[in-house]
Amino acid sequence: MDDQEQQRTLQIIQSTREVKKAFYQVMAKASQHLGVTPIQSFVLRKLLEEPGITLSELAECIHLGKSTTSGIIDRMVAAELVSRERSDSDRRSVTLKLLEKGEILLQRMKESQVERLSPLLQLSDEELDSMIRIHKKIVHILHQQLEEDPTYE
Repeated sequence: MDDQEQQRTLQIIQSTREVKKAFYQVMAKASQHLGVTPIQSFVLRKLLEEPGITLSELAECIHLGKSTTSGIIDRMVAAELVSRERSDSDRRSVTLKLLEKGEILLQRMKESQVERLSPLLQLSDEELDSMIRIHKKIVHILHQQLEEDPTYE
């Protein structure tokens, strides 16, 4: 890779970091406005996507230890957002379920996020379509890189 390509790659990295940070800050504020931490917000979305996920699977997904994840879930159970259910076949296995109060909160979070991100609609339809197309292409290229290069595993 020559110097120009290296500089261009560094610009991509910096730009991506800036967008990710700004996006995260807006999303976190939208969640915190409703009394939910960013990690709790992620857990709620994950439970909606994967009902019955185990505590161990969730811990792996959020890259936290089981005891830390268990503490997060304890607070969410106390707030009646999620429930813990022991498996009949394996008493050590705990599955998690989103409760109605959690679903309602998730919907309110979604509405808050949409409202807070609506200023992005200042971009033209052409710009938005281009951005979405480019994001998809970036994801495809990076996933392809992961599949082709065993050092990424």
